[in-house]
Amino acid sequence: MPNKFFFSKPAFIAGPFFLCLLTLFSCTKRPGEIGADLLPDDGLISPMFTDTIAVVGYSIREDSLRTDKPETALLGSIYDPVFGTSTASFFTQISLSTASHNFGNNPQLDSLVLQLAYAGYYGDTTTTQTLRVYEVMERLYYDSAYYSNQLMEFNTFDFANFNFTPRPKSRVVWQGDTLAPIVRIRLSDVSPALGNKLLNAGENNLSTVSRFQNFFRGLYVTAEPRTSGGAILGFDLPSNLSRLTIYYHNDEQDSLRYEFLITSDEARYNHFNHNNYANASPEFRQQVIEGDTTLGSQTLYLQGMGGVKTRLRFPTLAKLKTSPDKKIIINEARLMIYGKTLDTTLFYAPSNFALVKANGDGTYSILKDQLEGNNYFGGSYVNKANRVQFRLTRYVQDMILRGAGREDHGLYLFSIGASSRPHRWVINGTNPGNDTLQPLKLLLHYSVVNE
Repeated sequence: MPNKFFFSKPAFIAGPFFLCLLTLFSCTKRPGEIGADLLPDDGLISPMFTDTIAVVGYSIREDSLRTDKPETALLGSIYDPVFGTSTASFFTQISLSTASHNFGNNPQLDSLVLQLAYAGYYGDTTTTQTLRVYEVMERLYYDSAYYSNQLMEFNTFDFANFNFTPRPKSRVVWQGDTLAPIVRIRLSDVSPALGNKLLNAGENNLSTVSRFQNFFRGLYVTAEPRTSGGAILGFDLPSNLSRLTIYYHNDEQDSLRYEFLITSDEARYNHFNHNNYANASPEFRQQVIEGDTTLGSQTLYLQGMGGVKTRLRFPTLAKLKTSPDKKIIINEARLMIYGKTLDTTLFYAPSNFALVKANGDGTYSILKDQLEGNNYFGGSYVNKANRVQFRLTRYVQDMILRGAGREDHGLYLFSIGASSRPHRWVINGTNPGNDTLQPLKLLLHYSVVNE
């Protein structure tokens, strides 16, 4: 069942910076009005156009992303012939459904089941996946920051070893009820140890959520890495369908159950592993891992889940002004980005992209052009054209006004929501080596004013 990734809720986007990317006001200013305030009252104005501005681009590995408190937890493994194997996992606390529960006299375990509600998928869901579930040994905290490359301490005994074929769009009939798509993972078939630990938690450990989470730190759920096929699955952990259920009996009653929940108040985060791109394509490895930035002229890469971003620079832009008695007025600057191939079966491109200014210290700044509103700025993927465009009129004007002597750290391009979306995109470089492929380029409409 191959299809694109979907969400039943908006994807979590890490950090207030990214929230700004989505909440900026709309603008009705036309592109040609940018820079109009720089035009003189008189003088000779020559309209010009160029699409030959030098663009230097190359792709690098993304730094770790903050992934705590996602609405959608990613889980699963996928093999991509370009990017190789990527695996998504999550850590989560478990909560009590009621405080001070009493399991009765001589409670005996029947089964322990982790149930997860699907929220989306990306890749090939016809491929069997193997899930592994471990007990977390380190306390998680809701108000702490957790990152995509961060591994908490966990007990290495796997309580699941669960093989299944994902069915993220199939409703499930359970005990006479028809439920939204879920997966049920039995954690007592391999060993009853975890279920017995919960049954014997004792009155004090079950008296409050805080005491229980000191006693039982939570679960680490991961997948066996795939070397072919596979998919990244999304799960809605705070859903009332996502829970850990213990089935038991005691000396007084049979067929008892108790629900441990995963609410929106529980600490949780995504962990991503790209296997150091060991089985990615040779061209990808040579550029992204081995650092051959010259290959960016042919192909560029973007990948979510803390994967890959692309750096762009325009080294000759400041030299557009050829003499001190001329003024360059940028009427419109558009950065055109084209996908190398259009994949409509498995590896869908992200729906939205971010383009930000690098500050040189590892931080980013929003471009002035984005303050004109996202409708003006751009960044939305156009599926039919396999293309994304950004308007960079103010950025280009500033570059020219600053002159060639000022240091420029360039721009970074990445997918919005990369902390909780697995999409990837392979992009044409500035010289893709094939006349049928549209190169990445900067289109400038400008005016030369003789002062």
